Amino acid sequence: MPSLEEDLPDHAAEIRRALPDKGALQEAFADYETACRKEDALESSEVERAEWARIRQELLAELMRLSGRSTGS
Repeated sequence: MPSLEEDLPDHAAEIRRALPDKGALQEAFADYETACRKEDALESSEVERAEWARIRQELLAELMRLSGRSTGS
């Protein structure tokens, strides 16, 4: 299963530090974790897993956006 550290190695620690204080970031991270699980679900079709991979990429962009805004970057 993909991890935040694999997907965003330069930003994972910053995002994890900001999680407790930012509700929107927490929600996006929870959605990211769901997408990771669904992408790896063996019972899903290739098409479904590909769609979850696309969603995971969108959520990574959202995590970056939210963490940048929350840290003043």
